[in-house]
Amino acid sequence: MLQTRALLANSADVTALRHHIAALEHRSSALCSSVVGTGLSKSWWLGVPALDAALPETGLMVDGLHEAAGATVADGPTASAFLAALLARFTDDDRGNPVLICQSRHGMARFGRVHGPGWRDLGLEPANLLVLRAGRDGDVPWAIEEGLRCGVLAAVLAEVEELSFTASRRLSLAAREGATPALLVRHDGLGSASAACTRWRVSALPGGSDPFDEDAPGLPRWQLELVRCRGGRPVTCNVEWNRETGNFHMAAALAD
Repeated sequence: MLQTRALLANSADVTALRHHIAALEHRSSALCSSVVGTGLSKSWWLGVPALDAALPETGLMVDGLHEAAGATVADGPTASAFLAALLARFTDDDRGNPVLICQSRHGMARFGRVHGPGWRDLGLEPANLLVLRAGRDGDVPWAIEEGLRCGVLAAVLAEVEELSFTASRRLSLAAREGATPALLVRHDGLGSASAACTRWRVSALPGGSDPFDEDAPGLPRWQLELVRCRGGRPVTCNVEWNRETGNFHMAAALAD
């Protein structure tokens, strides 16, 4: 009788375990489908040979954490624009997968809120934005992590005042679990250690002249310093962003 009860208990445990494994496999399959659905299965490159040569053989990690900071406080919006332009080279807005934007209270006070026309000017669709404006700066990492783990977003683009290594590690694991890239603008100047795959320092350069109108603003130019790259190497380049084609190019003065 005792042996029969033991067998029944073991059978129930095995059945429960099988259901648990099936649920995990179903979730993994759903995540894989979301990756294919958002176009995140493709390689991610900047398109500038000097920069791409410094990246790992597979390019930027799709399911990774990437950070950028302005070279000065005034370069904060430039770092945001660079990450948005980087995202524009990767996501496919025609599929309608939303991008989660997380803004901190201090960030909004310092540089203002996300501007839809400016977002479109970088080659992205404002209608696909989910904008979260946190009342407390400490709520931003939590919101980023939740967004990454859901596995249905095209990407998460956020700004943080500061981030500990432990917090960056949590976000890195969440990006891996949700197969979703995390792009962070850091307002602490990349001061502390981080688990990010790449870390960039960005500064604004004088823009080039418009080829059709000398009085019109030309293409934006930035100095990109790849400070850290897991599986790659540091490099510094002056680049130009073409909002029409969605491509980076070496700035004209350095093209030769």
